[in-house]
Amino acid sequence: MLDITIIQNFLIALALGALIGLEREYAIYRRKGHEYAGIRTFPLIALFGAFSAYLGDLISPLILVVGMILVGLLIIVAYFTLSKIDRKHTGAISEVAGFLTFFIGVIAYHGETTLAVVLAVIMTIILFARSVLHNFAKHINKQEMIDTLKFVVVAFVILPFLPNKGYGPYNIFNPYTIWLMIVFISGISLVAYVALKWLGEKGIVLAGLLGGLASSTATTVSLAHRSKKETKTYKALALGVVLANVAMLTRIIFIAFILNRELFFKIITPLSILGIISLVFSYFFWKKVRKIKGKFELGSPFTLVPALKFGLFFAIILVLVKLADIYLSTKGVYIASFISGFVDLDAIAVSLSQLANNNLLLETAKNGIIIAALTNIAVKGGIAFWIGGRKFGKLVLGLFSVLIVIGLGLMFLL
Repeated sequence: MLDITIIQNFLIALALGALIGLEREYAIYRRKGHEYAGIRTFPLIALFGAFSAYLGDLISPLILVVGMILVGLLIIVAYFTLSKIDRKHTGAISEVAGFLTFFIGVIAYHGETTLAVVLAVIMTIILFARSVLHNFAKHINKQEMIDTLKFVVVAFVILPFLPNKGYGPYNIFNPYTIWLMIVFISGISLVAYVALKWLGEKGIVLAGLLGGLASSTATTVSLAHRSKKETKTYKALALGVVLANVAMLTRIIFIAFILNRELFFKIITPLSILGIISLVFSYFFWKKVRKIKGKFELGSPFTLVPALKFGLFFAIILVLVKLADIYLSTKGVYIASFISGFVDLDAIAVSLSQLANNNLLLETAKNGIIIAALTNIAVKGGIAFWIGGRKFGKLVLGLFSVLIVIGLGLMFLL
């Protein structure tokens, strides 16, 4: 008697093949694909993969090998046949998708449903996003490509080879952890950079939020310089700064969520309140300024020297906070948080999240992050006041002063 699980796996293979086939059929309909395979062929290829795997288990593994060879030959013949019919047919995206669909059927048969679904969905997204991906690739410059490759080397080549153990007094220095934080923070900035470049200039709201994810301080400086030239749009530019600050607060919450879930629940309320107040401020400007576009002169998506500087600064902050906690107790941590807020908010947020996993009190880590955040907000208010236009600077400094007062109150109340 046939096992019901096998039937279920065959049906999953069919469904995933149909998903991919539906996208290919749509591409043909939109004249972005060619007549190689569609809504009927791809499910059959997935089914053939599942059936080959089934017979390979039942009779001989050679049957699965023969199935792979047959599918490969079929795809090769289809490619060259279509190339002769249509001279413009030089790509092989559908052919490669067909070959991968065969293996999705094999994976589905073996009960690895989650893996099969994830791969099928990723394939479908890549196939569907063809024009978007091509357009994005065309707009990448040489320096961006070089910096992206550097990030890949830092994240996937160097990181795995670093020792994951503590060195020095109190085992503070962990090369793997320090490098991982470099990758983590650089990755957030890289994603924000890509999103801003991909989506383009969609208004001051989007520009402020995405610019803030990349660097709220850099966004503030950019908009402050712009406010001197565009005095009539100072409210729109102030909106961009406030939204960049919202993005910065969101970034801190995200860091805590990833690195220390207990600390995340401690800081989410006060930082969310500050974010909501910032959004309330933003609402009063939005209706008048929503059509004004935001433009930022972004730097490269990843540069090695600033990343290494962050790693060094993170290590220094880690040592300062640890030693301050040991020798100066809570006050020492707060002093270190205050000082770091002038330079790099990510470093202190990461350091406190890491140390709170060990011996640092959660309450101390929470207050330290709030102190650093408020210090950073004060610094950006000062930048807006000294660098920006008069009305712009007064408005931003006034709004941020309110946030600082409320933040100090929240630190003592919550």
